[in-house]
Amino acid sequence: MFKNPFTPTFGGKPDFFFGRRGILDDFDKAMENRGSADRVLFVTGSRGCGKTALLEQFSQRAAAQGRRTIDVNSENALGSLMRHLVRHQSVTKEIAPEVKVTVFGTGGKLGGVSSSKTTRYEKEDLEIVFCEACGAAEKGMFVSIDEVQKISLDDLSAICGAFQMASRKGYDVMLAIAGLPYAYDRIIQHEGCTYMRRSVHIRLGVFDRKEAAEAFLEAFGSIRGLSVEDEALSCLVQASYGHPYFIQLAGYALVDYVNGRNVGSKYAITKADVEAILPEVIQSYEVRSLAPIVDALPPSARAYLEAMARCIGEDHVARTKDIAREMAKSPAQVSQTRQKLVSEGIAVAVERGGLMFNIPYLRAYVSKRPETGGEADLAREWMF
Repeated sequence: MFKNPFTPTFGGKPDFFFGRRGILDDFDKAMENRGSADRVLFVTGSRGCGKTALLEQFSQRAAAQGRRTIDVNSENALGSLMRHLVRHQSVTKEIAPEVKVTVFGTGGKLGGVSSSKTTRYEKEDLEIVFCEACGAAEKGMFVSIDEVQKISLDDLSAICGAFQMASRKGYDVMLAIAGLPYAYDRIIQHEGCTYMRRSVHIRLGVFDRKEAAEAFLEAFGSIRGLSVEDEALSCLVQASYGHPYFIQLAGYALVDYVNGRNVGSKYAITKADVEAILPEVIQSYEVRSLAPIVDALPPSARAYLEAMARCIGEDHVARTKDIAREMAKSPAQVSQTRQKLVSEGIAVAVERGGLMFNIPYLRAYVSKRPETGGEADLAREWMF
């Protein structure tokens, strides 16, 4: 039985992280260099490109260097950050009495042996509390914020203001935030988020062929007794289109398939093995990755993608004027829909008036995607 290093989970920490070596090297250097631009990072990319996994790598590296690390998700991000800071303060100050902490109207308790008191924190207190926590963090502070597009600009402004003041006071602070592509312009253009204008914008996309091959080789190389033939590797790389989540999904399915065949303690993966698991992998990828993306779109955007799929030429480019004609609309009538798909990283503008799909297998998926679900198909079959 071969140990499976692949972890095809969305929004979680993979057991095996691959790629992005240059980004991680720059981050490591930034921890040592107070003047580095890579101390404020804004990571964007479409779903499944590894934004959350990359944030986790940053956090692990920062913690390994002795930094105080705080990882915040989009659900009540401001309150979550404050609770992390208040808890840290209470521990370092060794407060003995019971302290009831109210953060933005919600309560909680910290410590407690004898007397009690109540402390209420408001949004305006974040700057003070953050600077105090930074002062207590001997080796610096690192904060990561995921799904930033879901956070209100007012809350994000308060967080940026706290970092701005901490930087002004000379504290050793680092910040990395991640979100969908459209979040970048929305945030850096907001007056309260000027701190993020100094950030390095990291645009995550698919790997190139060399990076995808290295990812597979590194993962399979970590499994004792299991190797992959050159022809099988080429097939895997082509099928993955360099998409990080697809790589995890295909790798996991392949190891699971080999284990199910009871091949012994030593085995070389063949092209036939890869071809055997690909249909199931693609179907799983559609359900786990593509369906949530398409289902989250408004009907107008879904209709645009379907029309775009029908208008793709031999060069894999669809002309916007042809898409509009296919939808029986003028280009001006669908321009906002087009911009939405581009801003979310679902489509990419490759030339004036040209679009390409920016997510593997999405073209085929929207082409075959039925307007009604399986329940409607069964109802027609049985005629209840």
